Amino acid sequence: MDIRDSNAYQAILDEGRIESLQRTLLRQGRQKFGSPTDATTAAITAISDRERLESITDQLLIASSWDELLATP
Repeated sequence: MDIRDSNAYQAILDEGRIESLQRTLLRQGRQKFGSPTDATTAAITAISDRERLESITDQLLIASSWDELLATP
């Protein structure tokens, strides 16, 4: 069995993807909306569903505020 096929390896990769999406949202959101509040930062870093983070990232182009962005299901 290749280590890349193991559940542990896949979990580690997924965790890295989640952290990367969180950083991207914060970095690009800062460019569009200004600095996030501590509550906004905490809300984004608390999201661990990769699919939701991807949806929020897609909405970044059309959202008009941090609150609108975080309202993305």
